Amino acid sequence: MSKESVKKFLRSQKRVLAVIVLIVVLSLFGEIFVGNFISVKQAFLTVKFATFVALFGLCQMVVVSSGRNAIDLSVGYVATFSAILGCHFMQGSNRGLLFSILLAVLAGAGLGLVNGLLISYVNLSPLVVTMSVSTIIQGIINVYASGMSLDGSPAPVLTTLVTGTIKGTFPNIIFLLLFVMVIVHFLTKRVKFGQLVCGIGENSEAAYLSGVNVKLTRCITFVISGIIAGLIGLILAGNMGMAYKDMGSTYVMPSYAAIVVGGISLGGGEMDYVRVVLGAIFLQVLTNLFILFGGGDAVKWFGYGAVLYVLLLFYANERKRN
Repeated sequence: MSKESVKKFLRSQKRVLAVIVLIVVLSLFGEIFVGNFISVKQAFLTVKFATFVALFGLCQMVVVSSGRNAIDLSVGYVATFSAILGCHFMQGSNRGLLFSILLAVLAGAGLGLVNGLLISYVNLSPLVVTMSVSTIIQGIINVYASGMSLDGSPAPVLTTLVTGTIKGTFPNIIFLLLFVMVIVHFLTKRVKFGQLVCGIGENSEAAYLSGVNVKLTRCITFVISGIIAGLIGLILAGNMGMAYKDMGSTYVMPSYAAIVVGGISLGGGEMDYVRVVLGAIFLQVLTNLFILFGGGDAVKWFGYGAVLYVLLLFYANERKRN
């Protein structure tokens, strides 16, 4: 491989390398000032906890890539809703798992379709629509939970998939994340739909003139986001061993932060799930540092905000230069 090829590759992957450098710097900082921060076990735990943010980040990446400053604030409660439904029908038995997966897909698709129709065909703001849908789902869950207790538990095979380890060290859920990364890479790089989404995100008018059904394509991205969120709800239930109110809501803003840290264009037209996963890992490393230094949620959210502000300024300045 020639020097020119190496330089070209490094330029094309500079944002990936930038996030990796940030992760390494934070890890070294933790090792120097806290100690026992860098180890194989710690690395696996960090990736395990980052997996949930990374999965929700996939929902955000799909809708953000379609343009119009899209965002999906409903994914947290879509996940919670599907987790409650799933646990109710699984009741700790593997027999109800397939039916619960079907319910999660249908519930996520239906709620995502509501988002997509209102945003694409009624031309409402993605922020307002998804926040409204999220609030409605939250209300339904609260009414349901006030009338009866949230019963049920996930299937044992689901719990093993999410919480189990190989030889007591390597978490099973990391295999799931790697599998998702491979599938997403194939769908975004090799399948026409992924290219269409990026096309309308980059220039919707040009895509429309080329014969692309922009409204339908954008609507489908919200349906996909809802389906993914519904399935994530089952994964969360498997991790916690139960379903409860607000179990998915805490992942919404970190999932959006992950795509910002990964350098995904918020204006649309770009899909790179590897960078989203790295962004999630960076946020988890940052969270670990805050915990070890005794900082609470307030410190964590302040840190998230400060990092996002700096990175947004950096990426905006970079785009101006280009």
